[in-house]
Amino acid sequence: MLVGNLTVMDPEAKFLEKLIELQYGQDVTAELVDLSQHVSWAKDWPKNITSFWNAEAFMWKHKIPSNIRETISKELSNFEGKNLDLGCGAFSYISSVGFDVSTKMMQFNDKLIERVVGNLEGPLPFDDCSFNSVTAIFVLNYVTNIDQLVSEIKRVLKVDGTFMAVLSKTGVQTWQKQKEVHSFLQDSWSSLLNTHFTVESYTKEGMCFFRCKGKNP
Repeated sequence: MLVGNLTVMDPEAKFLEKLIELQYGQDVTAELVDLSQHVSWAKDWPKNITSFWNAEAFMWKHKIPSNIRETISKELSNFEGKNLDLGCGAFSYISSVGFDVSTKMMQFNDKLIERVVGNLEGPLPFDDCSFNSVTAIFVLNYVTNIDQLVSEIKRVLKVDGTFMAVLSKTGVQTWQKQKEVHSFLQDSWSSLLNTHFTVESYTKEGMCFFRCKGKNP
């Protein structure tokens, strides 16, 4: 926007500029809060969960190192058929139906064959036995009702389907930690998942992998 001979940055552009400064450790939170009121997709940032993750979309590719992404991709390389990626965000590791609270995140995700907006705290909007696999990568920490979600995952999975959850062994990064609701050790996560699944748990590259198969009725 031009005012006289000066170029004045609009609120959205200014908000994005401040997000970059925040990424590099500058204390600009108060400015971002004020600016967010003038940006439709960021309103009430960072308290509003959708606005929080919408804003994360623009920096997400810088927050997960390439070696971590390569390791996860290898672990999912034998997945076949239709996958549901829960909390898919701006990056999925295999071709997927994406489910996320953030429309902005999913706009950046080029692995999605379908984008479904929704919240992981409620019933999943999919039919029974709809998917060959379900993935939840760095997501379960942010879900309040884990048991309900895991029950829903089992419902939408085919009988011989696989659910893969991945979590950081060292915990959530400092900035995202403000939205974390659960921080368990590996054995505790296994126990939670074991309520509905038979769980194979292992670690690689500082990550905990939980490969889950449905228990017999």
